[in-house]
Amino acid sequence: MRRRTFPPGGSACRSKEVNPANYRLMIVDPDQGVCETIPDLLDWSQYGVSGILTAGSYEEAVSRAVDFQPHIALVELELGERRGYELVEYLRETGLETVFCTMGAKEDFQWIQRSMRAGARDYLLKPISTRELRSFMERAVVRELGGVLPERTASQTGVDPVLRTEYGKLSRITNKIILIVKSNYRRGLSLTSVAETLNMSSKYIGRVFLQDTGMKFSAYLTAYRMIQAKRLIENSQEKISVVASMVGYSQLNNFYVHFKNYFHISPGALRDYDGSRSEEAK
Repeated sequence: MRRRTFPPGGSACRSKEVNPANYRLMIVDPDQGVCETIPDLLDWSQYGVSGILTAGSYEEAVSRAVDFQPHIALVELELGERRGYELVEYLRETGLETVFCTMGAKEDFQWIQRSMRAGARDYLLKPISTRELRSFMERAVVRELGGVLPERTASQTGVDPVLRTEYGKLSRITNKIILIVKSNYRRGLSLTSVAETLNMSSKYIGRVFLQDTGMKFSAYLTAYRMIQAKRLIENSQEKISVVASMVGYSQLNNFYVHFKNYFHISPGALRDYDGSRSEEAK
C-alpha cells in the first residue's frame, strides 16, 4: 500500500457537479519511486486537486478506487501479469467517471490503442515530461471535468533569467533546483549535492530538469553564474578575480573561458566597453 499524499476528502459525485478545488487523483504504478515522485512534478492545487492516492498493483487499485472515487487517474500499462488498459476498462465498467491517462516506458502502438479503446484519454511516455503532464491535466480539468483553471499569481509568473520562461510553467522539482542554485551558486555546487539536499536521486532530478528546461543542470548553473558575473562587472568596481570568486570560481582561467564562451566577449573587454560608454554619455 502506498502513501496518501493529501487527505482525499469528499464523497463521489458526477464530474460536472464537482467543485474544481476538490478533485482526487489516483496514481497506479508498481514502481514506488514513480508513485512518490509524480506528486512532486506539479503544483496540483493549481488544477484543483486536493487528494492524491497511490496504488502499486491492479488488485490494490481496484480495491482502493471504489472508496476513493478518483476524478483523474494515471495508470502504468505494465501491472505485473495484468495491463493498465484492463484496469481502465474494469473501473469504467463499475461506473467510475474517471478521466484516465495511461503511461509507460515504451511506445507500444497496440497497447496505446487498447488503452484508448478502453476509455483512456491520453498516454504519457516515461520518464514523464512535466510539460506533457501539465497539458494532460489542463485538458482533463477543462474539457473532461468542466472545471476552471485559476489564473497564475505574480509569483508564479516570474521569468527565469536563464530559461526566459515563467516559473509557473516549470515543475516543482525544477523550481526547487533553481532555488537551490540561486542560494548556493557562490559555493561549490553539483547535481549530486542538490540531490542530497532534496533527498532524491541525482539521476532522476537531472532527467526531470533536462526534460523541463531543455538544459543540463551543469549548463544552467554555468549560465546563471555568468549572468550574475556580468551584473557585477557592469555595476561594481570589483576586480575580475574577485568577481570570479563571488560567483563560485576558484580557478580564474576557467571563469574567463566560460564567460567568453557565454557572452562572446572577455570580462575585461566588457568592463572597458561599459567604461567607454559611460565616458561618451558625459
